[in-house]
Amino acid sequence: MTLKRSQVAKKVREEILAGNLRPGEHLTEKALCELTQASRSSVREALQLLEQEGYVTNQPNRGVRVATLEVQEAADIYQVRSVLEGLAARNFINMATPAQRQKLDQTLLDLALAVEKQNVGEQLKAIELFYEALLEGCYNRVLKDSLNELHGKISRLRATSILSTGRIKNTLKEMSCIGAAIRANDEEQAWQACIEHMKATSAVAIRMISYLNERSKSD
Repeated sequence: MTLKRSQVAKKVREEILAGNLRPGEHLTEKALCELTQASRSSVREALQLLEQEGYVTNQPNRGVRVATLEVQEAADIYQVRSVLEGLAARNFINMATPAQRQKLDQTLLDLALAVEKQNVGEQLKAIELFYEALLEGCYNRVLKDSLNELHGKISRLRATSILSTGRIKNTLKEMSCIGAAIRANDEEQAWQACIEHMKATSAVAIRMISYLNERSKSD
């Protein structure tokens, strides 16, 4: 069966978000054909789609590479995220149903298990589900849409920060603090926990982005 462009793009996107294809890494059609078991034409079309989405770049004399984010752009995104997610946590405390609260708690249990298993793909999925649950229970369409517009870049930043040795264990601790504050119905603590989580994540991601960008320039 011939894989369609969307299927190939999905596979490559997952590899990028899992950290298996790193920012700045050179992508060849041959390697991607082997990875996805797709034809060259499907891979070529998928790369065009991924370029439109901002996951890859195609530059003269450099070929197709996994896209990198600029440091300032990353810092700006994290600053916006900290405020929006802090507000989402406050709303969640006041508006989420018991079922939504249970769903949020389950994502943290899933994350803890994924950390124990050292499964990066499952870790990223659990983190994404945590924020999906948080946004579902915050009942603010504008807030949700604002974060969804940044979803692709946020996912790439998350995949970048998680590459840092030992970062995921701290991520689990920080997100558990958010969960604990929500369970305690402590709006101020939940807000502060979101701010602190974004500060720590931002610092790690910016270090990784700086390193990867420098490495990409030397390739």
